[in-house]
Amino acid sequence: MALNDLTRPRAALVCVMAVALGLRLALASRMTVLHADEVWQYLEPAYGLVTGSWVRAWEFKAGIRGWFVPLVLSAPIAVGQAIAPQSQLHVYLVRGVLALLSLGIPLAWYDLARPLGRRHALVAAWVGAVWCEVFYFAVRPSAEGLGLTLLFPAMALAQRVRHDPRARAAWALGLLLAIGFVVRFHYLPAIGLIALWSLGPDWRRALPGLALGGAAGLALGGLGDLVTGHPPLVWIWRSIAFNVVQGGSALFGTQPPWWFVTWQLQTWSWAALALVPLMALGARRCPMLFAIALAIYAPHSLIAHKDYRFVILGTTTLVLLAAIGSVEAFAMLERSAVRRFVPHGRRAMAVLCLGWLGLDAIVAESDIFAPLWSQGDDAFTTLVIAGEQPGICGLAVYDQPAHPALAMSLFNRKVPALLFDGPEASLEAHALARRFNVAIAAQLAAPQLPPGYRLVTCWAQEEAEIEDRDQCVFVREGGCSGTASDFAYQPAIERRGK
Repeated sequence: MALNDLTRPRAALVCVMAVALGLRLALASRMTVLHADEVWQYLEPAYGLVTGSWVRAWEFKAGIRGWFVPLVLSAPIAVGQAIAPQSQLHVYLVRGVLALLSLGIPLAWYDLARPLGRRHALVAAWVGAVWCEVFYFAVRPSAEGLGLTLLFPAMALAQRVRHDPRARAAWALGLLLAIGFVVRFHYLPAIGLIALWSLGPDWRRALPGLALGGAAGLALGGLGDLVTGHPPLVWIWRSIAFNVVQGGSALFGTQPPWWFVTWQLQTWSWAALALVPLMALGARRCPMLFAIALAIYAPHSLIAHKDYRFVILGTTTLVLLAAIGSVEAFAMLERSAVRRFVPHGRRAMAVLCLGWLGLDAIVAESDIFAPLWSQGDDAFTTLVIAGEQPGICGLAVYDQPAHPALAMSLFNRKVPALLFDGPEASLEAHALARRFNVAIAAQLAAPQLPPGYRLVTCWAQEEAEIEDRDQCVFVREGGCSGTASDFAYQPAIERRGK
């Protein structure tokens, strides 16, 4: 009986992790992109490090982006290019690696809730495995997604170091916190709070390891810049100067201080009616986790430019608190006058887990979150389809509504890429007609292309009105001659100030 008591929670955790892996790999196989930064700030420069071919976004020319994350992502890209250079294997390997690394999140949630009891731990791990906001972001090549993967294990380590300040654990904590800072320096208040949390009564034992690990993490971040030819970590100060001091981020839109709260409640939809009170119960048991969430929300609320993804670490920390609160609420029912009607043992766990699946489904299908499951499919899959056209020897990006529109990491072909844009686009395309045989253009732009082009697909845009089908693939028979010259995509978008 004692052996069973020891093995059952472990077996349950293994099952939870298997579900977590399945959900993450399923999403990793999709071409969804939440935000353009995933491509042009992370995937594209990583692809450029491997192949030498990439579209440089203005942030890199301004020196306000770091190279640590692209350098790390270049490893799976290099493997994919070595195995199947004409495929999208490199993209799937990046997402697959991120999916595997993100399995540390449900494990960290288990560890954070474990001092409260096994039921708390298993329910927390289950929610960390299946909650849509967790695994949706966790597989993304983005600072926010990597922030989840790095900083939840850091929170779990901080809790352990506080009670058992071993040097190795403190060093690992410092390393995770420092890399988390390099990846998403905006989380510095929360990172500092996690570090302070780890310093318990025997803080003198923990502090040296924490400091050494932090120094190692910062050194790794700086090394990522150095090996790519940039001054170490200077981009952080440039980014703060541009976005905060000069107010550059406000150019991308502004929202009032309370926007994060109202947006999150809208995202959670009807599930918020359960999540908010459960969160309050969880915060009573784990006040430090609530403080960490506030340390993420508060400074971001003071910055005029806001985006849902910016505070996802704080949002999911609140979901963790709600998971803990749900077990607390169930325990209250077990002690109440209706306790004989309350399931016990495995049935209680089943009710809790099914209840969380129900809440998860409400959020996943809410008006705000549901479109995210297919966001970016049409534009980025169109690039993949264009690159897969037989006999392609040159690509023209024709009069697209926004730039950058080309990502070499998804197009993945070593052929000239040209841009024709503006009132002279048709004349320019006709003059250089022999330099490309595949074009990406709006369906209504077909008559403006040189002769001989036929429509291949307007992928995933069949339900849109014909005037809204902006990304379509056109091809012509025959080869190419000449170079991209002045119409090469990179210098062309730079002339347009992009």
